[in-house]
Amino acid sequence: MNCCLAATGRASFPERLSGLARRPASDKVADLTVIGAGPAGLAAAVYGASEGLRTILLDAVGPGGQAAASARIENYLGFPTGLSGAQLAENAVVQAMKFGAQISTPSEIAALDTDSERLAAVLVDGTRVSSKAVIIATGARYRTLALDGWEKFEGAGIYYAATELEARGCAGQPVTVIGGANSAGQAALFLASSERLVTLVVRGADIAARMSRYLVDRILPDPRIEVRAATEITRLEGRHRLNRITLTHRLSGTEETLACRGLFCFIGAEPATGWLTRVAVDPNGFVRTDAQLTPADLDGTWAALGRSPLPFETSVPAVFAAGDVRHGSMKRVAAAVGEGASAVSSVHVRSSMRGFSSIRRIRYRDIVAASPRERMSTYTFRAVCARKTAAWPAELPPPTTITSSPRQSCDSMKVAP
Repeated sequence: MNCCLAATGRASFPERLSGLARRPASDKVADLTVIGAGPAGLAAAVYGASEGLRTILLDAVGPGGQAAASARIENYLGFPTGLSGAQLAENAVVQAMKFGAQISTPSEIAALDTDSERLAAVLVDGTRVSSKAVIIATGARYRTLALDGWEKFEGAGIYYAATELEARGCAGQPVTVIGGANSAGQAALFLASSERLVTLVVRGADIAARMSRYLVDRILPDPRIEVRAATEITRLEGRHRLNRITLTHRLSGTEETLACRGLFCFIGAEPATGWLTRVAVDPNGFVRTDAQLTPADLDGTWAALGRSPLPFETSVPAVFAAGDVRHGSMKRVAAAVGEGASAVSSVHVRSSMRGFSSIRRIRYRDIVAASPRERMSTYTFRAVCARKTAAWPAELPPPTTITSSPRQSCDSMKVAP
C-alpha cells in the first residue's frame, strides 16, 4: 500500500502504524512469539496476549498480510456491510496492543533456531527473540507472471491490491483483474463500482470453481464486468506505464489486444517458508502439522515426550503453524483467524504438560558429557537425548518404551548407583 495521505488528510494504514517499528527485546524470554502479522498472526497475538501470555508479534513488512489488499470483505462474520482488509488489520492491531502484545515491524526473520536452550526467532540483523513457543503465520508471497516488463510495470500499472489508492491512478480507464479466487472477485466488483470497464481474466474454464457463489452471482450479471475464462495474459505493452495487454485463449489460441491502464493481480501466492529448517513442509513448501505429519517427520523427541503433535503443532515441539502457510488451510480470512486462535489453545495445552517447559534448557552437548546417573536425573535429559537417537545411552531403554507420564518414566528407568 502507498503510504500517502488520503483525500481526507488522514494517513494511510501503514503510516499510522509507524510507531510499531521498534525492535523486540532480546534479553527476555517471551511466552509466545508469533511470526507473521496477517489475519492468523494477528488473531494469535490477540488471543495469546488476552490470556496472559507475554506475546511478541513480528512481521517483515507490516500488519495485515494479503488480506490488507482486499478492497472489501463481505462474508466475514459480524460485518453485514463488509469491511476492507486494511480496516480489519488496523482494528486487530489496536486490539492486540490493548491486551499488551508487543508488535515489531518491520522485523524480517532469517531463521528459527530450534537447537539452542530455547526456541529463538533470528532476525536478519542478528537479533534473537527467545520464546517458550512459536506460531508460524508468515502466510505467502504474491505470485507473478513470467512476462517481459512485469517488474518494470509494478506500481506503474500492475498492482497487488485494489483500494482507492490504486484505483485513483486509473480512474475512468479500462482495467483488468487476473485471478479466480475470492480476492479477484472482490477486486472486480470494487473497481466496477466506479463505472469503469473491468475485464476479469480466469485461467480455469469455470469462474465458480474457486470463487464463492455470492461473488459469482454478482459478477456474471454485471454489465461493467466482462469475464474471460480459460484465458491467459501473454504480453504487456507500454512505455513508462502499462497501456495494453494481450489475452490468449488457452483452448483455441486466439489472441486479442486490449487497452489496460491497470492490471490487478490476484493469482495466489507461495508460502513464505524459505527461512525454515527442521520443520516438515510439503513438496510446495507449506508447513505440515498434527495429523498431516508422517512417522518420518517425527524424530525421537516425540517418543521421549510420550505424545503426538497437538493441533497445529509442527514436527518440532512447541512450534505451531496457522493460516495460509499451513498445508491444507482454507485460504480464507475467517479460517485464518480461527486457526490463529486455535493454535494459541494448543500452546496453553503444551505449557500445562509437566516436563515440557524445561526441554529447551538442556543442550545435547550437556547430555553427552553427563554421567549415567546424571542422565537419569531428569526427564528433560532423556527427552533431549531422544532427538539424537544414535547417541541414546546404552544403559537406558529405547525411547519408544517411555510412557506419557514423566514421573512414571523416571521411576521405570532408574539404574543402580
